[in-house]
Amino acid sequence: MLPVLLLLTVALSAADHWTTYLCLSSNTPGWQVTEANPLADWLFSSAGLVEGLLIDSAITIVALAFLAVTPRLPHLVKIGFLSFAAFWTGFAVVNNIQAAQTMGLSLLGG
Repeated sequence: MLPVLLLLTVALSAADHWTTYLCLSSNTPGWQVTEANPLADWLFSSAGLVEGLLIDSAITIVALAFLAVTPRLPHLVKIGFLSFAAFWTGFAVVNNIQAAQTMGLSLLGG
């Protein structure tokens, strides 16, 4: 179960980062899109959108790798954390997809 949740979390994080990029980088007339997460908003403002997403991706991968191998946390805690992370990230992806579709953006970026 742990490997499946790890892969699901990585996949959802990638989808979140892609859809975040699509929405925040678009200059759709009549729309002002902002990042809802204040920490991510600060990161994107400080480092730039692409650079911020790369930093966020690196931190996510390192944190998930640590979570996968650390003996300091019980297996059930790891499962619970990853389940929450996957749910929350999935919620963000759905929100981003809805925003992109409302703005008329292609999810393929074209």
